[in-house]
Amino acid sequence: RAWVFAEQFVAGAEVGDAKKEMLQLRNMSLAELNPNFAAIWSEAKRRRVNVTFDETSLAVGTGCGAQIWPMTALPEIDAIPWDIVLDVPIVLVTGSNGKTTVVRMVAAMARAAGHTVGYTCTDGVWIDGTQVESGDYSGPAGARRVLHDPTVTLAVLETARGGILRRGLALQHAEVAAVVTLSADHFGDYGIMDLESLAAVKLVTTHAVKSLGTLVINADVPELANGVSDYGGQLARVSINDAADDSSLAEIPATLAGTATHNVLNALVARQIAAALHLGPDANDALMRFGADPRDNVGRLMRRDLYDVSVVVDYAHNPQSVRALIDGTRSIQAQRRAIILGTGGDRDDIALHDIATAAFNSGIIDLYIAKEMPRFLRGRPPGTLSAAIITTLRALGVAESQIVNVSDDIAAVRHALRWAQPGDLLLLGVHDKRDTILTLLDSMHTLDWRAGDMVPEIAQV
Repeated sequence: RAWVFAEQFVAGAEVGDAKKEMLQLRNMSLAELNPNFAAIWSEAKRRRVNVTFDETSLAVGTGCGAQIWPMTALPEIDAIPWDIVLDVPIVLVTGSNGKTTVVRMVAAMARAAGHTVGYTCTDGVWIDGTQVESGDYSGPAGARRVLHDPTVTLAVLETARGGILRRGLALQHAEVAAVVTLSADHFGDYGIMDLESLAAVKLVTTHAVKSLGTLVINADVPELANGVSDYGGQLARVSINDAADDSSLAEIPATLAGTATHNVLNALVARQIAAALHLGPDANDALMRFGADPRDNVGRLMRRDLYDVSVVVDYAHNPQSVRALIDGTRSIQAQRRAIILGTGGDRDDIALHDIATAAFNSGIIDLYIAKEMPRFLRGRPPGTLSAAIITTLRALGVAESQIVNVSDDIAAVRHALRWAQPGDLLLLGVHDKRDTILTLLDSMHTLDWRAGDMVPEIAQV
């Protein structure tokens, strides 16, 4: 029915009411799943508690307040102990960049306030400080993994564009939703062609918080500001200009004394979320310590100083994050700078052109290492990712001696280390085999490695 309806609509044929058609399809699907499903859904909606489910299980409530059953054995409505069903505070964090850092900041603050925190991000799922899943869990599956854990008292969920577009939100109610940034990323996927449409996708999260929760937005993004012009719920606006009135932000280690302005913005968003959750002074103290330990934000602006070479590992994967990496490290004194450039194959040549241009326009890069992404080609022919970056760099006038083409992340990192001389800074845009690379850097630190020494071999993790 859905397919035929869509074909008729695209062809310009006369169709029925779309909302009515979708409602009929949903009701039919609910009835097909289980006779008790629709009744549970309706009662949970009346009580304003979350229902989360997949093909195998269903839960009412979340975290330590959840009751969970196999989908094949859903109870009668009167058999559910509604008096002990409740939702823990839930935070949804979305945006083009900064999501993972904000999630980790808020999780650290909530732990300091005494919560057992479950959080998801593109690196995996953590429960009470322990990683329980590895991989990209920024969609509904990761959300359910946290929300079905009986120990969790507060959840922080990275909520990516792809998950929203493919499967929607995993839940109906959240305490806070935050949209950190917007950038021209993944245009063309699912019909999203401009920032206005992308803002609409990110603001799907408003449906979870509109009535009782708080929406936090980056007020410096016009498309977000316009997108909430008619929003009727509690709204908190954050601007990087707010940092000018608060010098304490520069004391947060992750901001590199305030020079990493993208992390200043992330800290502002995290602090606003904490305020909406009433986490208290211990949470703010935790934010002020964030980044002192490199493990606080693994793979994001993660600095590792070897004997005479500085290294920063970061997830820079689009033009905005490449600019943020370079600008955020300008304050690090360096004789020369190298950067590794690459991204997944689901980005087009325009995005790759813009990544290379962002690095070139900084005016301070001495070596550009263009890498292939063999595990993340996503339909692209091998060799085309690095080729698009190199073509742009050549067109911009970069000398051949400043361009290197390598096969993958590990080869890129090893080349950068072999190139390094005393006083150099290596900006390592790492997307694959990060644990292997961090282990390599730890080994080199232990060995008191110096520029010019042989780069040790290490087994891949």
